[in-house]
Amino acid sequence: MDNFLDFLVKKSDIDKNEYFNYRQPRKTACVQPKQSPYEKITEPVATDYVVFDLETTGMKAGVNGITEIGAVKVIDGEIAGVFNTLVDPEQFIPYYITNITHITNDMVAGKRTIREVLPEFLKFAEGLPLIAHNAPFDMSFIIANASRLGIEVNNPVLDTLYLSRKYNKECEKHNLAYLTSFFNIELKNAHRAYFDALATERVYRIIRQKYNETLKQNA
Repeated sequence: MDNFLDFLVKKSDIDKNEYFNYRQPRKTACVQPKQSPYEKITEPVATDYVVFDLETTGMKAGVNGITEIGAVKVIDGEIAGVFNTLVDPEQFIPYYITNITHITNDMVAGKRTIREVLPEFLKFAEGLPLIAHNAPFDMSFIIANASRLGIEVNNPVLDTLYLSRKYNKECEKHNLAYLTSFFNIELKNAHRAYFDALATERVYRIIRQKYNETLKQNA
């Protein structure tokens, strides 16, 4: 049940310590926050970038596998490339995950594994900034799998969930479903990686436009 609720809020603005009041935060001693394994960009300044999304078998990067990677590369404001592939996670996809993503075990059977796909994806990204909605989730899977393969990921990262909270003050929520509805962004096949990536790219454009307008007003 916990994994199911976690998955539903993967791209949500709900605090995981508060949703449904089903989980209480533990009292722990004060510890220093861990350093992020990647460079974070906290303003929407990237003009050339790769927006990506993952589908997975669950929430835990150290345990669960990637079932799909979808991405679009933007250069000079135009989509310059597309990356879209199913991935064999080499583990069973639970029914509740299939019910959300519509990715079945039969669909990924015989597909390439992340050992083949991840290097190809990182080559596609060319060191450009990576953009994702709730980037810590997606990047946790990228970093975990890259570490297993002995690959360094040096791309800086932008999180449109963070940026939306900062610049879309008129929005009551900031999950991808809400934002696409609020801004009239077409979102076909939600919870499929490529289509979520396309929608996230549109959200990023809106945020960046607001950011640029703010710079002009303050100039």
